[in-house]
Amino acid sequence: ELRDVSTRSLDPSYAKNNIPIIASVSEHQPTTWASFYFDLQLLVFMFPVGLYYCFRELSDANIFVILYSVTSIYFAGVMVRLMLVLAPIMCIMSGIGISTTLSTYMKNIETADQAAPQTVKSKKKSADYPIKSEIATVMVTIVAIFLTTFVFHCTWVTSEAYSSPSIVLAARGHDGNRIIFDDFREAYNWLKFNTPENAKIMSWWDYGYQLTAMANRTILVDNNTWNNTHISRVGRPC
Repeated sequence: ELRDVSTRSLDPSYAKNNIPIIASVSEHQPTTWASFYFDLQLLVFMFPVGLYYCFRELSDANIFVILYSVTSIYFAGVMVRLMLVLAPIMCIMSGIGISTTLSTYMKNIETADQAAPQTVKSKKKSADYPIKSEIATVMVTIVAIFLTTFVFHCTWVTSEAYSSPSIVLAARGHDGNRIIFDDFREAYNWLKFNTPENAKIMSWWDYGYQLTAMANRTILVDNNTWNNTHISRVGRPC
């Protein structure tokens, strides 16, 4: 029995092959590379850098972060809704990578005060690494540009993709004008004022919670999908 539980937890194809109701939900589909980049952008590239620095200096805290990272990436790849679990550790690991990278290169940038007469040892070091200040300046500039584009990307994604509620949908036409789809709210409002208070509403389970909250009516199935048999009967064609 313990082996079965482990198989269900770790096998990404278990739900798809054995629980069709779960496999039919878009939020339960495997995460595509496009979704990873759309949601994380710069963090996708800085995450391995932070992971590398954590492996370089192993400690109890770093080992915990590494294990959290590996398990989060696996489960986020299995189910797109688990990107919520991956996002915090991606921010932490990318922050470690960016902070360590900037600290490494910024100490090599020479200011006017540091351009004073050099000792024999410092001259020898400069001969081995003649343009370290210039390279460090370029690297810091590149990181700053990436961080700036990341801010703009996050602002755009938040405003365009994640700001519209699921009841009121928005899109843009070919001419660029914003189009609002208010059909769901209007339908729930019609049910609220045109059906008896003790009416029972039969619909697909996706709309269960919204019907309960917006129309204030009892429904037969809702988003709590624990009763697969009941849901399959509702979905059976008449």
